[in-house]
Amino acid sequence: MASGEVTITAIVPLEIDAAFSAFTTDIDRWWVRGPESGTVVRFEGERLLEVSTDGAVTLATVTASVPPTHIELDWDGPHSAPGDKVIVDFVPDAGGTRVTIRHRRQGIESAGALSAVIGLWWGDRLSKLQRR
Repeated sequence: MASGEVTITAIVPLEIDAAFSAFTTDIDRWWVRGPESGTVVRFEGERLLEVSTDGAVTLATVTASVPPTHIELDWDGPHSAPGDKVIVDFVPDAGGTRVTIRHRRQGIESAGALSAVIGLWWGDRLSKLQRR
């Protein structure tokens, strides 16, 4: 089965260092949280966590990080399947920084309904980052 990819890109009106920092250090300011109120989303060490009074859930594990241009994650968050990878690239752009998220999954079809759901979900995250 071939590996597939869902790609979402947005221009964030921040310089590259600030965009990378917003995605990592300040993620809780723009990330859409789970249904329980009082959750906090943050990178802690090599993990992206959603923390509540009930404990912490690992959304992803960082497998590579090259600040301020690149971060790779083993994805265990919403819409995940075993082996999912998320690659985020930050490239300077006239309007700020172009942020591209690629969600890779074995066998996913780029024109399929699941790809559309994943694309819309990541697109919502990027739109929140743009407006932070």
